[in-house]
Formats: sequence, C-alpha cells, structure tokens
Amino acid sequence: KELKVLELEKRIASKTAERFEKGAREAILRERLKTIEKELGDEDETGTQEILEKIKKAGMPAEIGEKARKEAKKLSQMAQFNPEAGYIRYYLEWLVSLPWAVKSKNNVDIKNAEKILDEDHYGLEKAKERIVEYLAVHKLAGKMKGPILCFVGPPGVGKTSIGKSIARSLGIKFVRVSLGGIRDEAEIRGHRRTYVGALPGRIIQGIKDAGTRNPVFMLDEIDKVGTDFRGDPSYALLEALDPEQNNQFSDHYLEVPFDLSDVMF
Repeated sequence: KELKVLELEKRIASKTAERFEKGAREAILRERLKTIEKELGDEDETGTQEILEKIKKAGMPAEIGEKARKEAKKLSQMAQFNPEAGYIRYYLEWLVSLPWAVKSKNNVDIKNAEKILDEDHYGLEKAKERIVEYLAVHKLAGKMKGPILCFVGPPGVGKTSIGKSIARSLGIKFVRVSLGGIRDEAEIRGHRRTYVGALPGRIIQGIKDAGTRNPVFMLDEIDKVGTDFRGDPSYALLEALDPEQNNQFSDHYLEVPFDLSDVMF
C-alpha cells in the first residue's frame, strides 16, 4: 500500500514537472550553469559574449550574421585549450572588423575636384579632363557601375598620386595595393581557413584598413602580375573588378560574400 502511494506521488510529481514551461526550465538551468562556471572560475573564458555583442553592432547582412553566431556558439562549446578555438576566434574577429555598414559620405564637387587635381599635378591635361568627366557622370548617376579608371604610363609620371588626388577631392579614404610580382591567386582571394596562418586576400585586407566600404582603391603595377602553377591572379581580380560579379565577391578565407560594388577601383 505504501509503495503504491509513493509510486502515485512520484508519477504526479513527474507529470507536474513536465508541465513546466520549457522557457522557465531553461532559464533556471542557465542560471545554475552560470553559477557553476563562476564557482569553477572559468566564466566565459572564450569571450563569446563580447564577440556576440560585436556581431550585433557590425551591421552584417542577416545570413552572414547567422553564420557568425553559429561559429560563436561552436567557440563557446569548445575547451579553452583547443587549438581550433584560436582559429575560430581569429576568423570571427576578421568578420566583425569589416565595414559591413560603414560608408563614407561621397560629395562630388566638380569645381573642387578640378582645383585639387590642378594643385597636385602640373600638366596631365587629358588625364585630369577624363577624371573630371568620370566624376561628373558619377555625380549625375549617383552610383558608378562599370567603368574602371586605368592609368598607363612609365614610372614616375604620377599614376599613383593622381589616385590619391581623386580620393582627396571626394573626401573619402584611399587604399593602395601593389600587385607587382604577385604569382599566387591566394594573395587576391585569400587562403582557405584549413591552412595554418591563413589570411584574407589583399582586397579584403585593404577594405578593412580603409574602414569603409566605398574607398578609392588603387591596384598598382597590375601589368606585373605573374602566373605559375599556383594559379593566375588576374582571373581572381576579374571577380573583384567585374561590376556584374563584385557585389558578391567571395574571399576564400571569409567564405561569405562581400559587396565591392561601391568601391571606386
């Protein structure tokens, strides 16, 4: 009789416990877990909370933010001394440091642009006239999609410095990447994350350094790009420069598309 009473009580208790709201139960368990972690002295050693805050503030597109949160969750479940944790943390730091939503204000003032170009360079009338035409179309259209300015000439005639002048006249950041002697496609497109010491390519690195998604981006010494068994970097450049493709530029390291359509190459 006593056993039957106890069994009945146990059954009622277990059924009542099941009726607890899932949310309430989870909240209690999470609080307990936090307390246990505090007692053990390893409270959020992976820094996941801080990373999640940065992901929220980064202004990433929804699907990229979702991928970043999955990686952060994976990191939080890893042991502190797992070597892979370092790779994931470094990858997430790269993701959150990119200017996903940061855009410089682009005020095209043709008179001011002409003045700055004349201040910085004597002569070069044809080149300066072409740049002013380009900026005028840029102002009328609101967005330049298509033409890429190409400067040709011997060393020392002012190709790089005229790029700096364009950035100064627009009041936006200037990024210069020298492609002289580059033979490896990974220099442009980045290395796969599986490699030790992997890094994003020069283009993504330049965008990060600029801190804005619409800088003036100069690809210097493009005629000196080499080709060998590691691939042809010029084909990798096509994806970054082609206006039909560059709004979904995919770096091997990031594994998520980055929009380069606002960059003035």
